[in-house]
Amino acid sequence: PLSWHMPVSKSPFRYAVAVREENATYNLLHHKKEFSLNFLEHDYLAAYDYAGATHGGDKFEYTKLTKKAPEFIESTLIEEAYMIYECQVVEVLSFGDHDIFIADVLVIHNRDKKDVKPTLFLGKGYYDTTTQTPKRAIRSF
Repeated sequence: PLSWHMPVSKSPFRYAVAVREENATYNLLHHKKEFSLNFLEHDYLAAYDYAGATHGGDKFEYTKLTKKAPEFIESTLIEEAYMIYECQVVEVLSFGDHDIFIADVLVIHNRDKKDVKPTLFLGKGYYDTTTQTPKRAIRSF
């Protein structure tokens, strides 16, 4: 799970993610120079919160999410995601306690799904979606 991310260019389509040095993902990003963004609906809030609060281990085993093979990168994708970006890092910028990884979006996997309830992270364990009031995640793993 990633809290800080945003598009930074339309042509070429580039996306940026900010990751703290203390996260295991930080070293993986520096080493592999690639990542995937798997957008999960609000219905997967417990899995999203668990994966973000847990460092190491097999997160697929505990969250019961399904692995999906990528097209262009090595990173594992999440089958349940309503949208996935496969990304190749083109530049890394260091600012304070986070590095910003800017990447080309190589492919977008998009499900033909209506009425998506995206998960929006509000900070400090609070989440929202565009169709209901904010609620705190309840960890059940």
